[in-house]
Amino acid sequence: MAFNIPNMLSRSQKKTQNNLGVIAGDTASNVKKHRRDDLDVLNQYFDNTQYNGLSDWEMAKDSKDQYIPIRKRKPRVIVPLSKMLACRVASKLIGHSVFPKMLIEEDPDATLFFSSVIKSSEIKSKIIDPAKAMLVTGSVFMRFFFNGPKLELEWYNSNNCYPEFDDQGELERVRVQYVFTDREDIDEHGRPKEKWFRLDVSKTSDTLYDNPEFKDNAEPVFKPVNTVEHNLGFVQGEWFRTTIKRNEPDGYSLLEDILPLVDELSYSRSQTSTTISYNQDPQVWFKGMDEEEINTLIRSSTKSWNLGRNGEVGALETNLNATQVAEEDRDKVRLLIQDVVRVIMLDPEKVVGHAQSAKAMEVLHGPMIELIDELRPVFQKNLVKMVQKMSLVMLFQASRNIPTPIQIPPGYTPSSFDLVVNWPKVFPMTMQDLLQKVQVVTSATSANVISRETGTRYLAEDFGVENVEEEIQKIADQPVINPFGAF
Repeated sequence: MAFNIPNMLSRSQKKTQNNLGVIAGDTASNVKKHRRDDLDVLNQYFDNTQYNGLSDWEMAKDSKDQYIPIRKRKPRVIVPLSKMLACRVASKLIGHSVFPKMLIEEDPDATLFFSSVIKSSEIKSKIIDPAKAMLVTGSVFMRFFFNGPKLELEWYNSNNCYPEFDDQGELERVRVQYVFTDREDIDEHGRPKEKWFRLDVSKTSDTLYDNPEFKDNAEPVFKPVNTVEHNLGFVQGEWFRTTIKRNEPDGYSLLEDILPLVDELSYSRSQTSTTISYNQDPQVWFKGMDEEEINTLIRSSTKSWNLGRNGEVGALETNLNATQVAEEDRDKVRLLIQDVVRVIMLDPEKVVGHAQSAKAMEVLHGPMIELIDELRPVFQKNLVKMVQKMSLVMLFQASRNIPTPIQIPPGYTPSSFDLVVNWPKVFPMTMQDLLQKVQVVTSATSANVISRETGTRYLAEDFGVENVEEEIQKIADQPVINPFGAF
């Protein structure tokens, strides 16, 4: 990655003021609150708000006594499948246990420096939520800034961002703009006001604007309230995406092909819930009793009814055959969803006794492993750039005697910025896996198939050994333990 010297503008930076590379929002007669309507729908499915505005499930008729079709009502049970899928893939893509190691080959001091930057930024824990958002809409913007000596990270939903890219596809500037509810500012009707938020970040400066009130038919007029001229030559942030599409700022969404299937699950489950609820409290029928006698009866589990000589009573129950068919259909829908998104949703009771090793889990979750392998190269590119930028800004701050979150020796510069990235296994080894691996190495070295040095190198990472040569020397120096020494 090439970095520009502070205060020196490149050709791309000098044309920042024009509209080259601007990704515009959808056009409409009214003022747009977001960049794209389809991204807004995806966000609603992730937040489980896609049915807001529909009639309640129990409202079968409207104010004109007209029947409301089931698919025009808010489901009684909303299956949070979209959120579950995004969370599951994000945890395996960039969760704490699978966060990659970054190092500079043959330079432990530089490796330690970059590791300190990563640790001080807390990016390992703070990148999970933006990764989920990226999987939902196909992209996300994550930025960093200094709050005194502390390095802060924050992210913005891509539907609230308007990015610009230079001729090489590098991020040139981002306008963050969206509407929020200011609950501390109440209008004359006692309702909180809606206001605009805007933040512009570019290769030379970051500008925060005021918060004008949102008006449906009037474009907002912003006034800058704070501008920081950093002149670093790069945006202090990265535009993460799932895939690179030509002339498109957004990648592929994990959810975009399954939205009708998600609806199918929610509505089917709601109808099943209604049927079961009815069977738990069914309608009662009477025979041989007049209306006056029926009206005096009170349904209660603690009182008895005197039905008279000819009276009969019963419950209008269903046999629940339809619910069984619906459950079988939902299983088929879930399997179809798994095929589309390549995320296996296993029954925990069926997994027990079968997935006893990492290899077994990899076989069970083979499609998701393939998905992660496709996402990682694109994600890694942005992640490395993010770490490089944070590191460069820290060095720049230290060179000017500005406090930084880590201690940097005066005049220190790492030998290289070319970080080598090592991703761990998606499913870590179990103790049983490790035992079997050690047994294989022990057998191979005992049979002189491989040397003890090769065996040690093969197991080094599993036991956290960083300096293999030093470890081999320690093994050679330690006394041989005689298992029969006590005799």
